[in-house]
Amino acid sequence: MSEQSPHGPTHLTTNPILWGAYLACSWTWCIGMFFPILLLRDFGWVGVIAFAIPNIIGAAAMGWVLRSRESSIRFAERHTNALWWFSTITIGFHIFWIIWLTSFIREALAMPDEYLFGAGAIAIAFALSTRRFIQVGKAPQLAMLLWALSAAVLVAMLVRPEPQSALDALVQAPRTSSGVEWFIPVSIFGFLLCPYLDITFHHARQNLPTQRAGRIGFTIGFGVFFALMILLTVRYAGVIEAGMQGTTLSNTLLPPWLAAGVLTHLLCQWIFTVRVHLNRMATLKPHRLLGQQTLFLVALISGLAGFAAPKIADYAGLSAGEIGYRGFMSFYGLVFPAYVLYRVIRAHSTEIPLQRWMMWLAIGVAMPMFWMGFIERQSIWLGPGMVIVICGAFVLKGKQDSTIQV
Repeated sequence: MSEQSPHGPTHLTTNPILWGAYLACSWTWCIGMFFPILLLRDFGWVGVIAFAIPNIIGAAAMGWVLRSRESSIRFAERHTNALWWFSTITIGFHIFWIIWLTSFIREALAMPDEYLFGAGAIAIAFALSTRRFIQVGKAPQLAMLLWALSAAVLVAMLVRPEPQSALDALVQAPRTSSGVEWFIPVSIFGFLLCPYLDITFHHARQNLPTQRAGRIGFTIGFGVFFALMILLTVRYAGVIEAGMQGTTLSNTLLPPWLAAGVLTHLLCQWIFTVRVHLNRMATLKPHRLLGQQTLFLVALISGLAGFAAPKIADYAGLSAGEIGYRGFMSFYGLVFPAYVLYRVIRAHSTEIPLQRWMMWLAIGVAMPMFWMGFIERQSIWLGPGMVIVICGAFVLKGKQDSTIQV
């Protein structure tokens, strides 16, 4: 992977604070902006903690593990296909989520049309600006402006009483799931390993010239900037969940200007994440006609699924949209971290790089257990699922075959 996009300048800022903002905004996507809502509903505050701590620590740790830009370049060159698929699935996930979100966001964030159009106009202007900022090598600066916008929304959410009323109603509602202790190892597994397949993380690391700069950028980016974005998600969790259930109360409705602010945050963070992934994918070797067709197909299927979800009956107490959302989450809780475990960690620490078939066998055996844990919400099944995936990585041993490349 080349350091810079072929469509952009060759010299970008090396300021770790700006790259920290870039990292936080590229990672504030349809997981960080939405998954804590489901966890708060299902498990209460302990679910949010089980999500936030591994997420923050795991993402920040990448800046410490990859000690130089050269180590990031070597990793990206060796695992180009995996990075490409990570971004492809991530873009598909975003398309599914944003379309599904439109089925209930008006109930959650009730506002007059002029506020809605205002938020939409800001999002369109931001989308156009994002393209230009990336072209001239100012994506980190734009990310800092975006983060400041989201931080302003967070401050407003903290001082207004309505978000707290909605949050209290959500926290006090009967739990819909139990067994958060079985979710914790999945959260650690996913968030500890997934960051290494995020092409935007490598982009940031390769533009932080020293080991110290890399550590500062990733630590501030996730320990401060991204952590506050999770706090913002928690603040509007009750409002969004009420809209999902169609049970919004008058005392939990946000003022129109604040509802428009939350919607602007959601749209602009969505735009930034999708745009930077598309930009960095252009630097990967699979960026050929076949790769473009595959990306288009994934996006099309994801979009159609998002449109169809509100029209499909519920299952196991979950809407079809939430089942689809949880299905995408399986890539980040199972498939992608399993790749890092098998094809990166174990392949470099044992006598023989592990064969792909063992990885896919372990994933295939564990997948029904993850279905039971996340869709049927019998969390205890997550335990044996994790055991199978981890133990499978220690099965193959043998003489080293230098022809196998990962």
